[in-house]
Amino acid sequence: MSARVALLLACVLVTSRAVATPPLEAELERGHVQLSAQALFGVATAPFEVSSLRQAKGQAFVFDAAARYAVTDPLSVELRVPWILGSVAQPAGSYVDAAALGNPQLGARYRIASSSTGAARFSVDALLNLGLPVASHAADLMPNRLLAIANGVEGRGRPDWFSPGALPITAGVRARWAWPAWSVAGALELPLLIRTSQADLPAETTHTKALGFAIIAFAELRYRLTRRWTLALAEQVFFDVSPLASYAAEVSPIQDFERLGVHIQLGSSTTLSIDLQTAIAGELGGSMLAGGLRTTTAF
Repeated sequence: MSARVALLLACVLVTSRAVATPPLEAELERGHVQLSAQALFGVATAPFEVSSLRQAKGQAFVFDAAARYAVTDPLSVELRVPWILGSVAQPAGSYVDAAALGNPQLGARYRIASSSTGAARFSVDALLNLGLPVASHAADLMPNRLLAIANGVEGRGRPDWFSPGALPITAGVRARWAWPAWSVAGALELPLLIRTSQADLPAETTHTKALGFAIIAFAELRYRLTRRWTLALAEQVFFDVSPLASYAAEVSPIQDFERLGVHIQLGSSTTLSIDLQTAIAGELGGSMLAGGLRTTTAF
């Protein structure tokens, strides 16, 4: 009898926890706005397209601000603006401070499938982003190299943000399965880069191309430790199918990227995330390490 009572109490506790605990990532309802901001600091030695400067090495603060508005329940639009402050290593060994603007992104996200079974939820979103080709570049290549470092800090996985002289168009799909304590997410993005200018790259030492194309696969596992604290582990794989410029030296087209994060629920609609990210292998292996803060709120 006591065993049956204990089992019943356990079921009640689990059920009450599932009902009382908010979802790991709430859906944005029609007419609502979501704001997010990121401040990330990292060091990286990333590939660079100029034969006389085959690598871009330095440290960078990568900032990213975004706003998303739900037009309808399945459709939302967003604007994202990345910019960078950092120091770029010179051939003689000194560092020079620099700043750069990335390519702002105008995007749309549409929920093509969703279902729920009890406390579990599953959803699939399609996305399309159009970048404005205004990323910084200059004759001394300082902003170009800083953008390459910023892309290295992001595991080479943001060519649409950090490619100067290119119009980026990114199509993708995202899927998420969530239960009150667990969440599994996956994404596939296909950035297409259309060359719009030489971006001050010297023609005699750089071979630019009209088009660039890449494949980015992403997976994340989250587990809720308490009502407010969630632990996340993410893996990203970048595959440079066709670079926007030919590298002077052989560069691996595949790059891994690992991220460990802690998400803290500050309120019903505000989350603070603390991230630590690195790359184990590829061109960035052993040279890239970054950490930062992200915050998201909705109203």
